[in-house]
Amino acid sequence: MLRHSLRVRLLLPVLALALATVIATAIGLAVVQAHQVKADADASIKGQSVALQSLFSVTRSIMLERVHNSMRLLRQETDALGLPSSGPEVTVSGRQANELLFGNKPQANTFQVVDSVTSIMDGTATLFSASGDDFVRVSTNVKKDDGSRAIGTQLDPHGPAIAEIRKGLAFYGVVDILGNPYVTGYEPIYDGRNPKPIGIWYVGYKTDLESLDSVIGDSHVLDSGFVALFDSKGKLRFHSKTGATTDPAQIEKVSQEQPLDWSVDKQEVPGWGFTLVSAYPKSDINRIITRQTLWIGGLGLLVCLLLLGLQSVLIWNRVLQPVQRLTAVADQLSLGKWDNTIEEVKLKDEIGTLARAIARLSNSVRLAMERLSKR
Repeated sequence: MLRHSLRVRLLLPVLALALATVIATAIGLAVVQAHQVKADADASIKGQSVALQSLFSVTRSIMLERVHNSMRLLRQETDALGLPSSGPEVTVSGRQANELLFGNKPQANTFQVVDSVTSIMDGTATLFSASGDDFVRVSTNVKKDDGSRAIGTQLDPHGPAIAEIRKGLAFYGVVDILGNPYVTGYEPIYDGRNPKPIGIWYVGYKTDLESLDSVIGDSHVLDSGFVALFDSKGKLRFHSKTGATTDPAQIEKVSQEQPLDWSVDKQEVPGWGFTLVSAYPKSDINRIITRQTLWIGGLGLLVCLLLLGLQSVLIWNRVLQPVQRLTAVADQLSLGKWDNTIEEVKLKDEIGTLARAIARLSNSVRLAMERLSKR
């Protein structure tokens, strides 16, 4: 029977040891690989985040310098007209607001000052007039979606700029204007009599984020992860357009709900009010680990089979074949044939010891048979 074969009995321990080694190695490498894959994913997120944060920082720094220069020009233009003051109510695009005067020259519904500033410095400029607790655009070249000037619209009452203005402070930073991010500057206008601002000087530049859209669009994490950018109002601005997760609705859902089967990293973008989100499903790591574990296991089994083949050849040449020859000699000896050549007597191992014992036995039988034949 095969199970009683000496070769099988010799190879089974080797096979068991090899399989145990392969399994233990695969499990050990899977654990190490799990940590490595997660570390690589986290490093990828960190690297992409650092690059994007740096891009934001440089963009903001450059644009703020332009904003400060434009603000100086706007104030020079209005200072040249005379001192500021508040006038009677006027209608601005269907809304009532106080007239804003510089040197008794009304600015509501006129655009010479704001347009002269932007003709030199580009960007946008606005003169706000106080209307109760609100500030209304009475002169501006900020455009609405339909292309018309955004006069009659008010400064966001919940935004960061108005909070600083109400404190009597200037504000420089990124704000959302009519649904678009602008790098802006706001400075309060006083008439010298009223402790509250009668208006606001504004200049700003709409952020050109096409390069950012390209960078984020080409970014993803592992197979199914994504990178996304949300503005201060939680609106999804840019997101990955490569990888398995590109649907905006799914990206928004994962970013907001942060499900347990996803790893989600959120970072605030200083000075912008944006939120940078990087996320990937944990199943991506499990899939990579499974794939690599199977590859390692397959390679281990191949090595195991090669070792078994080599071991089988060695067992046959070094053990089984000599044992078979000695068995044949012993069988011949039992039949009275003692003139067999036993080459295994030259071996220095246990088989050589057995071969020499059989040779002595064969010689003893031969001598005994010779003595018996002489009687």
